[in-house]
Amino acid sequence: MLIRAALVPPEEALEELEVATRVLRSIPGVVSVSPEQLEIPITAFGNLQPPDCERLAGLLRNAFEGADAPVVWFHGLRLEEGATIALGMAGDVEPIADLARYVPEAAEKLRLYVDRRRFRPHIRFATAEPDTSVALLQSALGAVADWSGTPWAVPGLSLLRTRWLQGNKTAEEYDLIAMA
Repeated sequence: MLIRAALVPPEEALEELEVATRVLRSIPGVVSVSPEQLEIPITAFGNLQPPDCERLAGLLRNAFEGADAPVVWFHGLRLEEGATIALGMAGDVEPIADLARYVPEAAEKLRLYVDRRRFRPHIRFATAEPDTSVALLQSALGAVADWSGTPWAVPGLSLLRTRWLQGNKTAEEYDLIAMA
């Protein structure tokens, strides 16, 4: 199973984001990530066997279940290298960064492969195709550059399984380590 760890925003936060970014998403050439794929990536583990998934979930559950949930909110969108439109995060970001440092260390103790890319408190929201109108894009990004969403408590650490169905990649929650 292809497994990764991520924080999945609650539905209410995603709905608020959808309303705030309506103009940006309507620009021809802006390709938004579907709401069910918006997540704060923590790390990827690669292809794990079911017993390894169970060991990993148990270890993370012992470490995080019932921990105080960080309170965060979406904050601003910006254009980054590679025509990626990133959605920023604000609030209790440091505990999430601590979580992102711990999870790979814990997985390595189980001798599991871990993606070592550095954690960044943002979500890949969309991409802008090369033929996207720069003027329209700059105007829409300017309107949401300083936008802040409503604070929300992180529901927990999700272990997400990637499935391929008819050539489409979908995420399925393998396990949720709930926070308080």
